[in-house]
Amino acid sequence: MERSLTRQMTARLTTGMLTVLVLATPLLYYLTMRFYAEDLMEIVRRYGIRNPSIDLEQDVMAGVFIQFFIILGGMLAAIFLVMQFVPCRLWRPFHQTLNSIKDFKVEEGAVWLSENTGVREFSQLNATLNLIMHTSVRSYQVQKEFTENASHELQTPLAIVQNKIDNLLQDEHLTEHQAQEMQEMYRELRHMSNLSRSLLLLSKIENNQFRMADNVNLCRKINDILPRLESLAGSLPIATDYRQSNLTLVCNDTLLESLITNLVVNAVRHNRAGGNIIISVADKRLTVANTSDERPLDAEHIFSRFYRTQSNQKGNGLGLAIVKSICNYHHWQEGYHYKDGLHVFTVDF
Repeated sequence: MERSLTRQMTARLTTGMLTVLVLATPLLYYLTMRFYAEDLMEIVRRYGIRNPSIDLEQDVMAGVFIQFFIILGGMLAAIFLVMQFVPCRLWRPFHQTLNSIKDFKVEEGAVWLSENTGVREFSQLNATLNLIMHTSVRSYQVQKEFTENASHELQTPLAIVQNKIDNLLQDEHLTEHQAQEMQEMYRELRHMSNLSRSLLLLSKIENNQFRMADNVNLCRKINDILPRLESLAGSLPIATDYRQSNLTLVCNDTLLESLITNLVVNAVRHNRAGGNIIISVADKRLTVANTSDERPLDAEHIFSRFYRTQSNQKGNGLGLAIVKSICNYHHWQEGYHYKDGLHVFTVDF
């Protein structure tokens, strides 16, 4: 159990004082006997006092020890009160700083912290935090502008080149060899275009450039995009099983659609002829399962970027990485397992 710095200092100081007390008691006894009680007994002997009615040695010892413990108790009480109240005032700038930066988000801009707290160390701390936050915000803004510009500037020339190749493929004077080369170039351009879009989407997600402001019914969302998913699946049938049809998520609608689409596209690419795809929603979990002739995949690396099986090199290896990034953004949990000949991908909400 963690304790505050003030409590730890008080506990250690009290322990130290008690240790000193235990070690000092024999020394105090020796000094009292050597310099006080001994002199009083000498006075009794010198003046011929016989059988005094008081025990001088015992009284002296008791008096000295009572004074010692009263002084020590007063010191401990004073120290305890000082340690309880003075640090609260001294640490106030630190707690103010902590409360100010607790909800800091780089996409919302820096939080200004006062650099004149009255305590030199805390003023230096605030100055350093101001520098770090402003540097982070500037870096974020530069990266955000880059991804926004790149999403337009990269796609435009690629689209132009694709259109030109489309026009060239319509030329009746092309030889068969030239047509094959053109088609190969067209496929590579499409691959490059899809790759750049995927990388830019990953960058936007990781830079928190999407807002989670939508209440989305998951089953209704799947039904809305199901015609497009069936178009992507081609001859592969997609079955749905909604055991929790009222599951509503607080998320970004666009990212949720991208997550579902990438899971289905992955199921299509790694399926077999005559296979099927099953989408189910139950117990706050989305499941996308597909038949396949492939062996079980590596669950630890399946969601890594550019991970592809040796038997299937389709796609750019970013689809499941996008799924993982979207899950991390919404604090969901992605998963994979192999069961009864099915590759099963899950998202727990």
